[in-house]
Amino acid sequence: MTHRRSFLESISASALAASWFRGAALARPLPRPGDDAYWDKVRDRFMLARDKVFFNNGTVGAMPRVVFEKTVEHLRKMAVDVADWDYRGENWIAGYGDPASLRGKLAGLLHADEKEIALTENVTCSNSYVADGIEIEKGAEIVMSDQEHPGGEGPWLTAAKRHGGAVTRVKLPKPAHSADELATLVAGAFTTRTRVLFLSHVITGSGAIVPVKQICAEARSRGIFTVIDGAQAFAHIPVDVKDIGCDAYVGCLHKWMLAPAGTGFLFLRQDKAPAVWTTLPSSNWDNHADEGYRLSQRGTGSQSLLVGAEAAVDFHLELGHERVLARVKYLGDRLRAGLREMPKVKIYSPEDNAICAGITVYAVDGVSGDKLQDEMWNRARLRPRSSGPGVRHSTHIFNSPAEIDKALEVVHALARG
Repeated sequence: MTHRRSFLESISASALAASWFRGAALARPLPRPGDDAYWDKVRDRFMLARDKVFFNNGTVGAMPRVVFEKTVEHLRKMAVDVADWDYRGENWIAGYGDPASLRGKLAGLLHADEKEIALTENVTCSNSYVADGIEIEKGAEIVMSDQEHPGGEGPWLTAAKRHGGAVTRVKLPKPAHSADELATLVAGAFTTRTRVLFLSHVITGSGAIVPVKQICAEARSRGIFTVIDGAQAFAHIPVDVKDIGCDAYVGCLHKWMLAPAGTGFLFLRQDKAPAVWTTLPSSNWDNHADEGYRLSQRGTGSQSLLVGAEAAVDFHLELGHERVLARVKYLGDRLRAGLREMPKVKIYSPEDNAICAGITVYAVDGVSGDKLQDEMWNRARLRPRSSGPGVRHSTHIFNSPAEIDKALEVVHALARG
């Protein structure tokens, strides 16, 4: 709990400060989501070329300069000075020692205990460790939506096939209309045979924020093990695993947290973790005093990536967790507001802005998703990602209102034909 306590103290301190960059003078009042002068200074801390606009951190985020430099610095250290390592003290490789500092910071952001946090490579790995580790009796039912990412649903489809279980996919509307609608549809699919719920917190193909707290409460009343996929949620929208009430929460750091690829996490609730077998056992395979460490220890891995991941978390905390989330949503709301004024544009993201933030999925009549992606690039060097009949357009702190407006100009021109 020491690391979480220090994290919470740092949050309290950062609430009083508004440094534009490390070492800068304090500014009052605190920068608001629409304070473009502040966010333009933040943009200077990224290595992204100014003449290219990246709108696809829903796949992978753009690393801030400090994250890149810390990662490369450690890689160089491994290449140049590895003979200095005496195998005591600081870890030069990952997979054996306990990366307590990073686990503690993630626990603080998730409102969890440090011992409930395991470090993994990505969401697919985190899902696999749970799906492979729990007992699923023959005939048991796993409920998920019909809009899950293949990397999330794959481990559960495998578990069902392996153990003779069944998978029920709940058809969700696209666009979703309200949180209550989503909760009613998912909870309505539970039966006496349902043993596991696997569900995205934010749906990757629409950006819909699913009311997971409401759904998990219903599942818990029925004894259903709940696994929430936070791939598109962590560092994008508020995530409080204790408030949500889930048994497991899986996430990654390379999307909205802007860390190097190959970094993720798994939250397992303290009272549920002992029932999850270790999938990749090492010396701590039976360490139930620290379940997160047990599942973090999987053999040699890259300490350089973890150094970069911690730098990304520190960068995020320096700017302010709530401030980052507010800016992401501010830009997403601006994009959707502009799109809704255009004819021939279909928006697949929710109609209610309360259940969407930085992901917007939309299409233009008569223009394929691939063509829309390519025209964005060819006309204005903008890079969203093709998604079905349209594009998925993510907004983050390195984007600006002017870049949103430039994208809207391209869409408007295409809609006019």
